[in-house]
Amino acid sequence: MAIYGGPGDNALFGTEGDDLVGDPNGNDWIDARAGNDTISAGPGNDRVFGGAGNDQVFGDEGNDYLYGDNGRDKPRITNGPDNDKLYGGPGDDVLFAGDGRDILTGDGGNDTFVFQFHNTVPGYDPLYGPNPDNISILDFDPAQDTLAFDAVGLGSDGFGANFVNHASSRAGHSVDTFYSGEATGANGEHVVVLTNSFANGSQAAGAISNEHTGDIIVYFNPLTQTANLAYVTSENNAEDFAHLSNVQSVADLAGLGLGASDFTFV
Repeated sequence: MAIYGGPGDNALFGTEGDDLVGDPNGNDWIDARAGNDTISAGPGNDRVFGGAGNDQVFGDEGNDYLYGDNGRDKPRITNGPDNDKLYGGPGDDVLFAGDGRDILTGDGGNDTFVFQFHNTVPGYDPLYGPNPDNISILDFDPAQDTLAFDAVGLGSDGFGANFVNHASSRAGHSVDTFYSGEATGANGEHVVVLTNSFANGSQAAGAISNEHTGDIIVYFNPLTQTANLAYVTSENNAEDFAHLSNVQSVADLAGLGLGASDFTFV
């Protein structure tokens, strides 16, 4: 169904089928509900929910909050495909990664990519192998963008949020301990960026010392040609949950210049 808003600020609601939702301007609230929907929020500071299904969500101009699923305060969607594509557009946008093989593009502005869960839905993907539902961020730029992790007991938890709180102080602040360099130099920091190649997160975890459950490791995987974010689940074990797809070599990863301020906890 085609659903279009008019001038001004609108609240638009989709159907349980496949909808085309558009709004020309205004600060809008759009909930497309279930189905494989395409949503264009238009100029303005919008809040958009794709709902269950494989959705394409365009924030367009403005400072937007974009969700491929039902939102941070709703249960996870685990009973069907939920592979969403979120495009922030110009402006300072907040893009929320959900379950499924979500693809996130911030575009221009100071964008924040929020992760609520470190454990992705099981399955298989021809490109990424047995961890198919990792989130892909296509254009992360540490000069203007931020990664945020929804930590249990910090601020207002999203439904089922399960990252460990490693904020340096209050919600929204950077990680408390950080390391970037060769794996042999890492020693118990809560976020580690490795300038080495590894075949998977557990191999990366096994190469560093004194890791803790809940730590985050960033490493380059030559098989997928991406920088991967992995969550430490136990000693020498870590599971990938996201990819930075604009990193195609160890040199690219080192060149990003990732620092503690790029990793925040909310």
